[in-house]
Amino acid sequence: MFRKFLGDRGLTLLEILLSLLILGVIAGIILHTFIGQYRLVRHVSLRSEINYSLLRAGVVLTSAVNLGQKVVWQNNALIVTYWKGRYKYTDSYYLADKNFDGKIDLYCEHLGVPNPVVTGLTGFYCQEVGPGLWKISLEADCGMQKARWERIIRQKCPGPI
Repeated sequence: MFRKFLGDRGLTLLEILLSLLILGVIAGIILHTFIGQYRLVRHVSLRSEINYSLLRAGVVLTSAVNLGQKVVWQNNALIVTYWKGRYKYTDSYYLADKNFDGKIDLYCEHLGVPNPVVTGLTGFYCQEVGPGLWKISLEADCGMQKARWERIIRQKCPGPI
C-alpha cells in the first residue's frame, strides 16, 4: 500500500556544498557591510573629536584675546594681560606635552599653574593684523584626519598696561 518515493533519499553532497556556498556569500556581504559601517563610524568620530578640539581651543583663545588689555605673541605663546578688579593677571597659552602621553595639548598657564585646555592640536599661531585686531590659527590632526580653524578677533579694551 505504501510506496516509498524514489526521490526521498536525503540531501546529496552537491546540495550541501551549494547551500554552504550561498550562506558564505550572504555572510561575506553582511561582514563587508558591518566593516564599512564600523569604518564610517570611526571616521566620523575622529572628525568630530578634531572639530570639538578646535572649537574648544578657539573659544578659550577668542575669549582671552577679547578680554585682554594687552596681548602679545612671543616664543610661540600667546601672553594675555588683563585686570580683574584691582589685580593684574597675566596668562600664557601655548602647546606642550607636559603629561608625556605623546599628544600635544594646549595649555593655559594662570598664576604659574599650567592647565590643559584641549588635546590633539598640532599648530597654534597668532598674529596682530591691526591695532587690537588678532588673527588666531589652529591646526589639529588625528591619524589621517586634519582640520584648521582660523578667526580674526578684536580686543574689547586694548590699551597699555
